[in-house]
Amino acid sequence: MKQNHAIEIFSAGCPLCRHITDEVEIGKCEGCSQTVYDINNMTDGVKRKMRDYGITSVPATIIDGNIKVVGIPDFPWICSDELYQKLKKEYPLRKS
Repeated sequence: MKQNHAIEIFSAGCPLCRHITDEVEIGKCEGCSQTVYDINNMTDGVKRKMRDYGITSVPATIIDGNIKVVGIPDFPWICSDELYQKLKKEYPLRKS
């Protein structure tokens, strides 16, 4: 059974950030949620999330609070259980 995932993207609105935001939007399934945080309009909540996730550059994508992909990945964002398992293995979020 396919799982639904929470996808959080930290963006500065630059062309690279817009590229990853658009790519994830196109590739995610209907059940997955996508939230984009604009670091140009920093709030205390966004600062806290960035600190908790250890984000120091954008674009950065967090999936379910346990996968962290920074920059433009070299794989297509096509929602599937196989992709999620690959990301869990290759891009684990390491909390400091």
